[in-house]
Amino acid sequence: MVEQWHAKGQENFEWIDVAQPTAEELADLAKRYRLHPHTVADCLEPDHLPKYEVTGETVFIITRKYAPRDEFADTIQELSSKVALFFSDDFLITIHRLPQSFLQDINERYASKGLCQDVQSLVARIIEGVLKSYVKPGQALADEIDRYESLIFLKKTIPDLQENIYYIKRKASVTKNLIKLTDEVITLLEKKYGSTPEMEELWDMYTKVETLYDQVFSDAHALTNVYLAISAQRTNEVMRILTIFSVFFMPLTFIVGIYGMNFDWMPELRIWWAYPAVLASMLVIIIGIFVWFRWRRWL
Repeated sequence: MVEQWHAKGQENFEWIDVAQPTAEELADLAKRYRLHPHTVADCLEPDHLPKYEVTGETVFIITRKYAPRDEFADTIQELSSKVALFFSDDFLITIHRLPQSFLQDINERYASKGLCQDVQSLVARIIEGVLKSYVKPGQALADEIDRYESLIFLKKTIPDLQENIYYIKRKASVTKNLIKLTDEVITLLEKKYGSTPEMEELWDMYTKVETLYDQVFSDAHALTNVYLAISAQRTNEVMRILTIFSVFFMPLTFIVGIYGMNFDWMPELRIWWAYPAVLASMLVIIIGIFVWFRWRRWL
């Protein structure tokens, strides 16, 4: 589907938005606006990372908007969808396979109200919209980390959160790398067209998103280490208790093992006070071990 939008008060350039393009539509656009064939082919590839490329008078940019396929998505392709831009001084073409409502929003908020004076300003608004799509998911990941911290530190029994924490860390890591690739796009765009108020706002949004995901990744990494440390500590506590019990019963088992041997002649078997004496010695051994453990502060 091809839509044509015009910026209010700006008749010197046009904005063409193409959703789910057919090969015929792309061929027609490439011929009309003299787009290079290999860049047109690139805009159809779903796996391309953010990049900035200049061919003649036309600038080609690939961005990736946050659009996860499901809650377990943890790769660039699963977490984001591609939005390609072709532009020069007199036109802007946006191409995408999935519906992108934020482009319509940018058209209504900026272009149709005459708030974008040139194509470069409009491109900056679009990239800002792409980066803005990462804000709420990043805040959601941060809130999820806070909730898991409460479960780990405040519950006596540690819930099984290993898989959940892994997906948070994985998402944060992938998104962080994806955002860093956008840094080069913004830098080259500013280098070509200079600093504008729209570019300043774009850099502010980039810094906000980068800082957010850096913090989320750092917190997820720290939470992973804390989770493993506390799990190991709880395991060690269980082993300590089991060891204490084994120390108490080891000498008693030794004594019982001796008197459980089937020999014909064992002198203690014929003495009337032998049984209570063995029981008393067992009690003394238990008390002695307990006192020793308390003295060493192991109990």
